[in-house]
Amino acid sequence: MIKYALKSIIFTLVISIPYSHANQNQIEVINNPVLKISENYSRTSPSDNLLIEECKKWNLNKKVIDKIFKISEQYEHSPYREFYQTPCDIVGRAKLNNEIWDFHINGGGITTFTNDNKIIYLGCNTKECEPFFIIPYDGMVP
Repeated sequence: MIKYALKSIIFTLVISIPYSHANQNQIEVINNPVLKISENYSRTSPSDNLLIEECKKWNLNKKVIDKIFKISEQYEHSPYREFYQTPCDIVGRAKLNNEIWDFHINGGGITTFTNDNKIIYLGCNTKECEPFFIIPYDGMVP
């Protein structure tokens, strides 16, 4: 009996752990998101130019964006210090909990939703996020 109970607990943990951090909002992309590259970005070094070239190649389709929204963690405040920043964003509109929001997905893994004076921050910070971003999350560890 104890062996069965232990197996049941382990099974429940294995199933639920990947989703324990996931964002629980209902989010639906309602337009065709587009790539925006900052015109104010300094292009003073070869690495700056390489980053701009990576930005130009970066593309996320609606299916991938939906996945990013589902696997990202919601933050109470901007997680700017935990994620790298790129000079490019995928920009679009989404229906979030029955309201229309603008979103910006940065190539470093932060998504910002805005609606009037309201802001929601998501950060994609798991191994599962890596293929979707230009600079994958590492917690800004040097």
